[in-house]
Amino acid sequence: MCGDALGMPLEGMPAQEIRDRFGRVDRMLEGRLPRGSYTDDTEMMIGVAESLLERGGFDGGHMAARFLRNLQGERGYGQGTMMALEEVRQGVPWQDAGARAFPGGSWGNGAAMRVAPLALVYVAGDLQRFAGLSSLITHTHPLGLEGAILQAEAVSLALATGSVVAPRFLRALKGWARTPEYLRALEDVEALLVQDPTVEEVVAVLGSGSTALRSVPTAIYCFLREPRSFKDAVTYGVNLGGDTDTVGAMTGAIAGAFHGACAIPPGWYEALEGGAKGKAYVEDLARGLWNLAREKNPGGCGL
Repeated sequence: MCGDALGMPLEGMPAQEIRDRFGRVDRMLEGRLPRGSYTDDTEMMIGVAESLLERGGFDGGHMAARFLRNLQGERGYGQGTMMALEEVRQGVPWQDAGARAFPGGSWGNGAAMRVAPLALVYVAGDLQRFAGLSSLITHTHPLGLEGAILQAEAVSLALATGSVVAPRFLRALKGWARTPEYLRALEDVEALLVQDPTVEEVVAVLGSGSTALRSVPTAIYCFLREPRSFKDAVTYGVNLGGDTDTVGAMTGAIAGAFHGACAIPPGWYEALEGGAKGKAYVEDLARGLWNLAREKNPGGCGL
């Protein structure tokens, strides 16, 4: 939610424009929505969490219906997601909606941006399975689906580890990668971590756009580049430009899983929107997910 709201006012701007207009953005700003507002990223994440808690685990039909019930178009949904949800509205089964809406399947980052609650509840093979199934509601292209799985695994790894060793973290992620495109991207992440690249060089190599391939590895890089600070990791991500709310949201999900809520800067927290499904509601969802995770993983599994 923090990364989403921090990146919201900058969405679509290249890094140079951000620097020229604002300098280095590390504070909440007004944008197309009021200061501290979240976008479709967090709204869909809320839907994932609500569905998990209401059903006691993954239920694709219930989750798709929850997405529809929550949908506020002004939050800024992508075209592919809107098309898929319209298919659901028309009665298409949830597991077929994404494929029906977008020939060949969408490879956008819409499934990856919302997947964090699953990573807080499930581990190992269950996480891979349910992250993939949750993607099918809107994103069925192998690159869109694998992006969601890798983002989920990154959150899960960050949650379970006590210290971040980048080569070890990336080695684990490579074990989950199934496509040569993501394997190459993770190799690029590793190479950039031992360099001192400019923002423009990072964007040229990894991207900061709305496809999963050009944003999920970027979020992983932002976390591993700034592993000691939630604020620094998220700030770096949104200042890359491009799909800033989603890169911010995904970076925040990974860094937040590692550092915990206590690492959120007070000024960011205070600026977050309230209301019926604002920050207090999201905190309650987080507590519910914690309890659900303990039920499903009684042995601990890093929890």
